[in-house]
Amino acid sequence: MSFDLQNSMEGFRSQCLTRFTSPKCVQQEVYFKNLSKQKQKEVMEKNGNNHKLRVCVATCNRADYSKLAPIMFGIKAEPQFFELDVVVLGSHLIDDYGNTYRMIEQDDFDIHTRLHTIVRGEDEAAMVESVGLALVKLPDVLNRLKPDIMIVHGDRFDALALATSAALMNIRILHIEGGEVSGTIDDSIRHAITKLAHYHVCCTRSAEQHLIAMCEDHDRILLAGCPSYDKLLSAKNKDYMSIIRMWLGEDVKTRDYIVALQHPVTTDIKHSIKMFELTLDALISFNKRTLVLFPNVDAGSKEMVRVMRKKGIEHHPNFRAVKHVPFDQFIQLVAHAGCMIGNSSCGVREVGAFGTPVINLGTRQTGRETGENVLHVRDADTQDKILHALQLQFGKQYPCSKIYGDGNAVPRILKFLKSIDLKEPLQKKFCFPPVKDNISQDIDHILETQSALAVDLGGTNLRVAIVSMKGEIVKKYTQLNPKTYEDRLELILKMCVEAASEAVNVNCRILGVGISTGGRVNPREGIVLHSTKLIQEWSSVDLRTPISDALHLPVWVDNDGNCAALAERKFGHGKGIENFVTLITGTGIGGGIVHQHELIHEDLLLVEGMSMKKEEVVSAAHLIQAAKLGNTKADSILRTAGTALGLGVVNILHTMNPSLVILSGVLASHYVNAVKDVINRQALSSVKTVDVVVSNLADPALLGAASLVLDYTTRRIY
Repeated sequence: MSFDLQNSMEGFRSQCLTRFTSPKCVQQEVYFKNLSKQKQKEVMEKNGNNHKLRVCVATCNRADYSKLAPIMFGIKAEPQFFELDVVVLGSHLIDDYGNTYRMIEQDDFDIHTRLHTIVRGEDEAAMVESVGLALVKLPDVLNRLKPDIMIVHGDRFDALALATSAALMNIRILHIEGGEVSGTIDDSIRHAITKLAHYHVCCTRSAEQHLIAMCEDHDRILLAGCPSYDKLLSAKNKDYMSIIRMWLGEDVKTRDYIVALQHPVTTDIKHSIKMFELTLDALISFNKRTLVLFPNVDAGSKEMVRVMRKKGIEHHPNFRAVKHVPFDQFIQLVAHAGCMIGNSSCGVREVGAFGTPVINLGTRQTGRETGENVLHVRDADTQDKILHALQLQFGKQYPCSKIYGDGNAVPRILKFLKSIDLKEPLQKKFCFPPVKDNISQDIDHILETQSALAVDLGGTNLRVAIVSMKGEIVKKYTQLNPKTYEDRLELILKMCVEAASEAVNVNCRILGVGISTGGRVNPREGIVLHSTKLIQEWSSVDLRTPISDALHLPVWVDNDGNCAALAERKFGHGKGIENFVTLITGTGIGGGIVHQHELIHEDLLLVEGMSMKKEEVVSAAHLIQAAKLGNTKADSILRTAGTALGLGVVNILHTMNPSLVILSGVLASHYVNAVKDVINRQALSSVKTVDVVVSNLADPALLGAASLVLDYTTRRIY
């Protein structure tokens, strides 16, 4: 069946009319619809706009121009109300990205200023430097233009520079597409711009609710829909076949080609490059004609282009690789494609207007609202997964999506601009929800030491300590660890409550509770999944809920190995080191040494000068004491275990490439020389220089548990 784009769009438009008719929108539209041009001008004058509203539209790249162009055309069409100044910056002016400023000129817009703001390098530092360069250049431009309002779109780093400059220069900001949720650093940038902007145009009801939840003034939020949909839904069913053939070749049929558009994920560049490589491999195997668009200017894009060239995509008979496609032609290409694949927002937003199947790869668009045409492959970590998604999606036809617009966004935005009262104070007001009155702080409270409650669950002892921000153990409590689940949990709660009460007397403010325990832990849920045999009845245990309920404090839980590493990072040798490994060298939590698949019993270790209670469990300390007193069996165990540990460290060095290895626990000083010797004999020359040191922390388990809390309070991630 042939695809009639025009009929589809008309049907879609009629379906969408009810989506963008909130009471506020209806009231505004009815009000303005009944006004003549003269009346609208009178309203503007009443609002302090007794001159034409000078609007500066700044566009940074091909993607934001597709959203801003319909607004620019609308502003240009009403010269009696608006003066339009166009500022072009970012990747628009770079040849490698298509010199896309030319399409702005082709649309007959006068470009007031061109700012070269991109620092090449396509890495994280280049992005930061580009923002800095834009901040240096923009003040002069804004001083000359003196706009009443600046329109900024989206979530790009260039847009953040624009919003920052305008806000600091007391220029009103209208932000397009705020309140949305996607993924990676874009979310943070988008929400930062929201906080700087004075007015907001959002595309979906969810985005509107997010803006309200972010304490933005509801009266300054317009639910308009996406401006690009105004062009999408007015696209005529012209000779699209000539466009398809121009970009993909003469022998291509509708619904029998793929459009691929994939960008780097700036928070995980290595993984996004690998995912792009897998995507290209899958597309090669799928053996369909494919139009591949070059990625954007974000960090990692240079490496992605290298991957394309390494695989010969630009010369492959099934592929066409291009830097840029004009938006009106791109519309026709995706409307008649068999599938679109990648991680571009275009795939989950605009393409839904045509019902074209989309495969969204990875996490870059996580959180976006999508239509049923989108198939998500969150873990695109194998070629087979991507290939299977292509087999599921290719050639399907879905209903047109009505999430992002109904084709009437621009008229709403123009009316919204006309209603802006320039006499209103420029300072933003935030609509915070009601909160309880704060209790006045006295001098003792101000001088309290910020501290954590640290819990160490050992096989023998249960310890709770108050630990300061500097790693000082202010007070410590120790009890024997009960054998049953009920007794153990009761004792933990009792000791924590006692320590929290004592914290007041020692002038410490407890910020939270950190728990170190043996075995497998789900730190996200605060649950001990499985413990070692030395801690009985300790599987599938929720530690977070009862302790948090009792103390009214946040609770973090992790295993002892992770906590030891955290302690080293915050307080020990690992402080300031990027890559290091911490190894606990003891009998485990509470004791027990295994040698040649056998548990070492006390009768093998006892020599003259040693004494043990009959019920006492053999520990690493006993092994050390026996070796010092001449027990050859104990000495042999230490040497054999040291060599085995050294081999394990060599494997870690070859796999993880750390710059430091820290040995922690009672056996660390006895193993360090053996480990160094094995590294010197067995390791590759490139890692033989790695330092192996003994931890200088007296109590890494408690300090690590405390760092779970203290790192969070300083906004750090573990």
